[in-house]
Amino acid sequence: MATTHRTVYLVLRHTPFQESSLVISGITPDLGRLNCIVKGARRTGKKNFPQIGLFRELGIEFRMPDDPNILVSPGRIDLLMDFDRLAFHTENYIAACEFARFLLTAVKPMLPSEQSYAALKTMLSHLCDSEHPEPWLTLARLAFLNEAGLLPEPAGESEAALLNILLAASQGSVPMPELSDSYVQKLSGWVKKLLFHHGFH
Repeated sequence: MATTHRTVYLVLRHTPFQESSLVISGITPDLGRLNCIVKGARRTGKKNFPQIGLFRELGIEFRMPDDPNILVSPGRIDLLMDFDRLAFHTENYIAACEFARFLLTAVKPMLPSEQSYAALKTMLSHLCDSEHPEPWLTLARLAFLNEAGLLPEPAGESEAALLNILLAASQGSVPMPELSDSYVQKLSGWVKKLLFHHGFH
């Protein structure tokens, strides 16, 4: 018998289905990538308003399927947080959409993705405040690589200390350190090379 599961969920893609339903794709901290079908999600009326939107965090409750490839159908959905202000900053919105596409390809279903989830939320929070996408986009990619065990060992204590600070900043647990534009550019290039080396495009 399927068990009831509760989790938080960030919507990274939504597609209309039939007359009033949505198929949504996103990530969770405990189950990685998750695809859902939400019946009646596009209905509007005096007592109905759309809760599901791109870059919205939801609390969802559903029956766990035996097959991870099956679309789950949440029995309860609560809107917890939205990042709708992104729509007012075109460059940031495009950067967030590109990273969302990356996560939907790179994050696997049924595998915990706590660091990637927290890094995405941290990035979205800052991009909503019209901050430049860098270095937040690079930090989110760095968090993904770290969670996947794909970061090389730091060369020394100072490099290890800086890496720990950057990863903590990606999770929103410490402030972003002061970084020069040249260092951010160098770090971004290194992270992109790592991703390409490991087959992520």
